[in-house]
This record gives sequence, C-alpha cells and structure tokens, in this order.
Amino acid sequence: MVILNPKSHHSMVREIQTLLLSHKHIHLRWLKAHVGYLGNECADQLAKEAITKGDPFLLPKPLSYLKSEIKSAALSISQDNWDNGETGRSTHDIVPRVSNKPVGWYREEIMFVTGHGPFPSYLHRFNLRTHDNCS
Repeated sequence: MVILNPKSHHSMVREIQTLLLSHKHIHLRWLKAHVGYLGNECADQLAKEAITKGDPFLLPKPLSYLKSEIKSAALSISQDNWDNGETGRSTHDIVPRVSNKPVGWYREEIMFVTGHGPFPSYLHRFNLRTHDNCS
C-alpha cells in the first residue's frame, strides 16, 4: 500500500501517514473483496447509486495536463510543417524529427549542416562576395 511507503511525497499520502501516527488505534489493512464487509458493501452501494441517480459533473483538468496537451499539439503542428515544408530539405534529411530538446550540436556543426555561415556560396547569395568558389 502506498500509505506504508515512507518515501512518498504525495501530500494526501503524507497527511494520512501523519494522522495514522497520531492515532495509534486506527489500523489499515487490505481486503481482497468487499463482500462480507458491511462498510465496504455500503460504500459499494452508494457508489452504484451515485452512478445511476446522481447528477453528473465535470472535474476540470489540471493545469499540468493542459500544458502537456498544448506542448504535444505544438510539436505535432511543427512536425507536420517540417515534414511538408519546401525549404530546409537537406537539413530535414539529417534531422527528420522535431523536438523541444537540445540537439547537442556545436554552432559550427549547425552552420555546416544548414549551409548558413561564412561559406563562399552563402556570402555570394547575399552579394557579400563576387564569386561562390573557394579562393
């Protein structure tokens, strides 16, 4: 049982652990089934009534879930744009997957792979050099 785990950091678990330590007469144990235990049968009956007779209500999703969904959607859109774009195809061949994690490349490696750097062909394209060959 998670309640018995002293390493748990969940606030509700920690609160229950504190209550159990201060109330030594309370004992928790795991039951294989609820049949034959009055308290569990009552809880089961109330749960069934809540499903059939209770008013439904929506619980708001936690902010962490929404953030995760937004990040996932943004990555999916970025991947689709990257896969179907018209530019950067040679770079796409080397780095086909979009990620929000660093690639671990050095600046010089990125310039070489993308062709964006102090290369004659790149400088010539922007009229910063008269020819595109190496001297």
